[in-house]
Amino acid sequence: MQREMGITKGTKDKEKRAWNHWIEYTKCIGFQDDIWLKLLTPDHQTTIIGAFAAALRRRHFSKPDTSDLAAGTVQETIAKLDEIFRTNLGYNPTHIPGTEELHPALSRQFKEMKNMDPGEKQQRALLVYVYRKFHRMAAVSPDTSRDLDKALAELLTLAFFFCMRSCEYFDVQGEQRTKLLCVKNLRFYTSDNRYISGNIEYLHLAAMVSITFEFQKRDIRNDIISHQRLNDKQGMGEMCPVRATVLLVQRLYSYTNSPYKKFQDTPINLVLVQREYYTIPSSLLLQRIRLVVDCLGFEKLGFTSADVGTHSNRSGGAIGMFLAGTPVYTIMLMG
Repeated sequence: MQREMGITKGTKDKEKRAWNHWIEYTKCIGFQDDIWLKLLTPDHQTTIIGAFAAALRRRHFSKPDTSDLAAGTVQETIAKLDEIFRTNLGYNPTHIPGTEELHPALSRQFKEMKNMDPGEKQQRALLVYVYRKFHRMAAVSPDTSRDLDKALAELLTLAFFFCMRSCEYFDVQGEQRTKLLCVKNLRFYTSDNRYISGNIEYLHLAAMVSITFEFQKRDIRNDIISHQRLNDKQGMGEMCPVRATVLLVQRLYSYTNSPYKKFQDTPINLVLVQREYYTIPSSLLLQRIRLVVDCLGFEKLGFTSADVGTHSNRSGGAIGMFLAGTPVYTIMLMG
């Protein structure tokens, strides 16, 4: 049970797909009676695995497409197959016998695939101008969508300063290792370090907000990151992580008929729209970001809505840190 709980459903599904493709391939080449390749020498095993990788690359097991399957996807599938072999037989057919080193033939094959892949299109980092536009839209939005617009502005601002992954503050598809933040993960302190999270009426006095990230892709549990309140004299206005978080919690607290029994368990992306509660999905975030980028236009931003995505917010935070003089190695260490 512990071994099963050690990986997510997504990883299990990938392993299952890799094994199903392997079974199908062994039938194609007449090896259905020797799926573990026990009758072959190590070099011949590597040859068969390489041929399987080539079949994956040509989308032999995928939906028809004129383009080759990405090198990363092929290599990941082979890695899943390797784990299955190692678990059941105690050795990895892609490695040089007796070592943990990938066989040179496969290493060269994966390198060639990667070299032939088209360049990856990076999502452009959002500018502060975009966040301010979200806040301006929320200020003039009609009553029917005001809570939603406010929530998007607050969540984006908060996520910008903490360089959050979208799955930490919005609903995403599939099972994730990271945890969606709840009210209990947010802690407020005054300038003299007094803890005031339990007193909603005093939150406006908060000088610092600390967020506890229960689990991240870096495999760090209960990672606590803090930010100080920004001075209005700094010209940031609504672009303050403490101010955005306070407004967020105060709005959630005002939901007297919230579906959550305990206020502390309320996810930070909960919103009330036309008397109905729901948690905001990342698909809506993407839609709104692209809408705002289109409104501002290429001349002001230097990019279009086709260049941005849900990762653009996290990229924006990282670029902001860089422009503020944070060393690159520090940004990398923060993940």
